[in-house]
Amino acid sequence: MAKIVFCEDEVRIQKLIRAMLRTTPHEVYMASDGLEGLALIEREHPDLIFTDVSMPNCDGFQLADAVKARPELAHIPIIFVTAFAQRTEMEEGYRHGAIGYLIKPFSPADLRARIESFANAV
Repeated sequence: MAKIVFCEDEVRIQKLIRAMLRTTPHEVYMASDGLEGLALIEREHPDLIFTDVSMPNCDGFQLADAVKARPELAHIPIIFVTAFAQRTEMEEGYRHGAIGYLIKPFSPADLRARIESFANAV
C-alpha cells in the first residue's frame, strides 16, 4: 500500500481519480493547487506524488522544485500529469525532478500501472 498525493485543480478529474482508485489499497490525498499540495506533502510524507503541470497559485514545476528543495521530501517520486505531451514540456518536467509523465486522458489501467511501478519500490 502506498500513500499518494494528487495535485489537480479540476474537480472533475479529482473525482475520476478517486473513482479509479477506490478499489485499491492505497491512501489517496487530493490537493487543488500546488500550495495546498505542498502543505499536504509536508504533513503526510507520501510515497508518490502526482501533480498537474498547469495549476493556479503554484504550478506543478514550482511544486516539484519546492519538494526537491526539502531534504526530508526530496526522495519522493513525482509524476507530472498533463494534456500537453510536447517534448519541450516533458524535458522541462524532468529538469524539475519528474520520474515520469501520465498523459491526459488516461485510463484506470494507465493510472494503476504508474502507481504500481513506483509503489512497489516503497
